[in-house]
Amino acid sequence: MTVFRSDLDDETLRCLVEALTVSGQAVSIYDAEDRLRYANQTYRDIFLGGHRGSFTFTDVLRYGARHGIGTKINGGDVEALTARTLPRRRAVPRRSFETDLLDGRWLWMDQTSLPNGWVLTVGADITALKHNEKTLRQAHEAALTASHTDHLTDLPNRRHILDLLDEALAEARPSGRSLCVALIDIDHFKAVNDTYGHDAGDAVLRNFAQGCRERLREGGWAGRMGGEEFLLLLPGVRLNDAILIIERVRAGFPAETLPGHLPDLRFTFSAGVTEALPHDDRSSILYRADRALYAAKAEGRNCTSIGFEPETSMSRKASSFNTIK
Repeated sequence: MTVFRSDLDDETLRCLVEALTVSGQAVSIYDAEDRLRYANQTYRDIFLGGHRGSFTFTDVLRYGARHGIGTKINGGDVEALTARTLPRRRAVPRRSFETDLLDGRWLWMDQTSLPNGWVLTVGADITALKHNEKTLRQAHEAALTASHTDHLTDLPNRRHILDLLDEALAEARPSGRSLCVALIDIDHFKAVNDTYGHDAGDAVLRNFAQGCRERLREGGWAGRMGGEEFLLLLPGVRLNDAILIIERVRAGFPAETLPGHLPDLRFTFSAGVTEALPHDDRSSILYRADRALYAAKAEGRNCTSIGFEPETSMSRKASSFNTIK
């Protein structure tokens, strides 16, 4: 039976040091005055570039900053990093943290503070894990974006734009901030598909979406509800300004990005716009915008109508332009 002793004999100590020296982990020992008393080759290669000499922990950080090795320091302010780090070095008996290096690698550092004030640090290379983590995060973000985005127009899809509407209403109620919404329908869109094909129809939808992105104020949203119908959210915008924004979109539709076989075609849209009321929820505000959209179509299309409270039974035509044939 082998008995393990707490006091190491010379051979065991020599083998331990040899093993630590060639270890792929970065091992260091600092004394109570924070002087580097031992560092294996991996640690020296990372933080000292193989340089030999007497170093304190602060010296190691400064040396790395001067020679472009070791820990990546945000902003390059090594003194600020030192001021943040030193109070934490011996605050607890053991702590773990990750750090990124200037050469692109990542280390997981496990630090142990001994009762006599000495500090043992062991760093393991976790670069592959960080890359996998980044890949997974990017895949998750891409999947989340895809679930929220209409693949044809790159606008928020129906579910996402309605979620954004709910959020905008929730923010507007307590603050009293204005909010306008508009339902927009591209006029005679079925005829475009039937006459010129679905590729032409897709080009028209993409063109409209691009016009919305270019002309909406910061904080505004446009989403595709389905088919040729779109929903505009205009937080912080009063009704008169909302109408002006819609007309700016109308004036730029279509831009010069349609297929070559459609250079002379002009497309129009009808819009129903309404302003949020204190008691509004998704259903009530969309009801008014939808009624206003139908009123715009009844007026001959290519115009914007305003939706009022249902009990007023009113929908007033805000603007109208002759359709370009």
